[in-house]
Amino acid sequence: MTSVSSSQLTLNFDPALPERFPTLREYIAFRSSANQKPAKSIAMDMDLSPSMLSRKLNPKEDDTQRFNVDDLENWIRASGDAAAVVEYLSAKYLETDITRHARAIHQTEQLLAQLSALLPTLKGSV
Repeated sequence: MTSVSSSQLTLNFDPALPERFPTLREYIAFRSSANQKPAKSIAMDMDLSPSMLSRKLNPKEDDTQRFNVDDLENWIRASGDAAAVVEYLSAKYLETDITRHARAIHQTEQLLAQLSALLPTLKGSV
């Protein structure tokens, strides 16, 4: 069995992620509510009130409060959810048409291998 370093990160390009959340800020707002740690605790660890964090993550059109890069670093530290941020940015900016195509080919090859292995069993059971 191979051991994996605890600092190793495996990226899963989920193409639906950027489609569901057009901005990183919107994704962080979602992750804040889905995090194991309550949003209230995340806000307090960021030295923000829960309402201020919510305001920054869900700004109104004329609101001057914005979620900035310093807030992002504080949110990552407070939430412990750095991997989610990296996965979102990777899915949005690193996957190209070429890598999507290569991934589709790889998945198809895996499925074909599985089907080829099952076919003799299916033919023999008739």
